[in-house]
Amino acid sequence: MSRLRERAAGLDPTRVDAIFAVVVIIELELEAWLNRGIPDSHRLVTAVASVFFAAPIAIRRRSPSLALLFCLTIAAIQALLGGALLLNPSGDIVPVLVLAYSAGAWLDPRHSVRTLLLALPLLVASGLLPGDGGPLSGVGSVTSVLAFDSLLIFPAWFVGRLVRERSRRAAAFHELAVLAAVELRERESAAIAQERARIGGELQDIIAHSVSMMVVQAGGARLVLRSDPERARDSILNVEQTGREALADLRRLLGMLRKDEDPRALAPQPGLDQIAALIDSIREAGFACELHTIGSLVDLTPGVDLVAYRVIEAALQSAAQHRSSRAVVTVRYRPDELELEIRGDGSIFDLDLDHELGAIAGRIALYDGTLRVLPIGGGGFALQARLPLGAAIPA
Repeated sequence: MSRLRERAAGLDPTRVDAIFAVVVIIELELEAWLNRGIPDSHRLVTAVASVFFAAPIAIRRRSPSLALLFCLTIAAIQALLGGALLLNPSGDIVPVLVLAYSAGAWLDPRHSVRTLLLALPLLVASGLLPGDGGPLSGVGSVTSVLAFDSLLIFPAWFVGRLVRERSRRAAAFHELAVLAAVELRERESAAIAQERARIGGELQDIIAHSVSMMVVQAGGARLVLRSDPERARDSILNVEQTGREALADLRRLLGMLRKDEDPRALAPQPGLDQIAALIDSIREAGFACELHTIGSLVDLTPGVDLVAYRVIEAALQSAAQHRSSRAVVTVRYRPDELELEIRGDGSIFDLDLDHELGAIAGRIALYDGTLRVLPIGGGGFALQARLPLGAAIPA
């Protein structure tokens, strides 16, 4: 079915109308020559008129008004000449219906109504002027012809108007959807830029802290260089390690922008040591949450410590927004990596990581980590994040 629709959509409408007009002409010609109800003396007039009567179907899209009026003018003329079109309506009503629909569907309201008011008298004239038995007379005959012709042309025209209105509304909704999509992309771009600025600001604070530590440790090493060389050596090694970490963070900072007016710029950066306070604040809001720590604690670099906190914070916020009522946070310290797992009773499996958790995924990617959202039995969810630690130092 879909293939047929694609093929139909690829057809040239003008060519389809031309083929349709030829088919209708052939059908009318067969009726003109084979219908026993048409006198032999009127077959030629009917056959010739049938060609001009149905031919306007081929131009109904380009000139709907002209096509309908020309068709009904031919009907009136052939009636004067004794033709049998529309005398006993059968297949010959097809051109009238199609062209009336076209005038309703493809003309503006004023032009469409004007065409209809001009077409109806022509259609009535073709019924009141049969060439075989003379013109019809009597109020009853005129009324019946007027009623029949009105029921023939008005419904088709009205259906065309409904289709035009529906198409107009569909086009308006499509335009509105396009504008909404553009606005959504702009908002997403603004959110991404804001989050990048925030990440850049936090990395700057981390680098500044690391450099300050290097200066302090280097100064301490200078003071004890002669009196306690071993202690000075340890300080120098710490300076080297801190410098490497600062250099890695500095590389991640390249390309980031920072908003100096962000009030969080002067606030200390959170870490896993503040997770308990975060969970307490969430509990106060009515969200049940538990914290489990597995493994031996290690001294994390400021960057990893901050990212771990942000992962847990974002996961709990998403769970609360999706009406989860309970969550369990597990922090596992391994020799070479930090594993975070947040499980809840709600369902955030349908979340798009590029939207609600996109910023967190970007933070984890900066530190060569991974983030996954998995479903679990009973309709719950499990969010897992892994962050490599490198050479971690036991606490």
